[in-house]
Amino acid sequence: MKQVFINQLIVIPFVIPFYHLMVWRGYDSGRTLPTFQRTLLEVLFCAILDETGYYYAHRLLHHPFFYKHIHKRHHEWTAPIAITALYTHPVEHILVNLLPLLLGPLILGSHMATTWLWFCIAIVSTLGNHSGLDLPLMSSAKEHDIHHLK
Repeated sequence: MKQVFINQLIVIPFVIPFYHLMVWRGYDSGRTLPTFQRTLLEVLFCAILDETGYYYAHRLLHHPFFYKHIHKRHHEWTAPIAITALYTHPVEHILVNLLPLLLGPLILGSHMATTWLWFCIAIVSTLGNHSGLDLPLMSSAKEHDIHHLK
């Protein structure tokens, strides 16, 4: 619980700079919501970018040096539960959990409503992958459980 709490505190210093980067980027702060099609395309772009960034950052952390010093903590749970999604070394939390999540809205200058929708989808997906349950419309948690087990 202590490590999860620390990682949640790490998010706080990212919030204000992220907002200022979004303002600098020229995000859509208008009161009019984007169209359904625009929102769908932006969420798909964010998902592709997040999956790509997550994959390569996670793969990097399986290098023996990084695994030993950083990623091993996350694999202490051989049968993960949802809260263990944040049971990571702080460096891993920033590199793997936060940066890929934030890149899509930052690159696109997404409307804040789209950004929050994307965050909600990504968080629910991450928690689902660590739940041990095969939930509808989500990737198999069994594959992730095997990854932690082996």
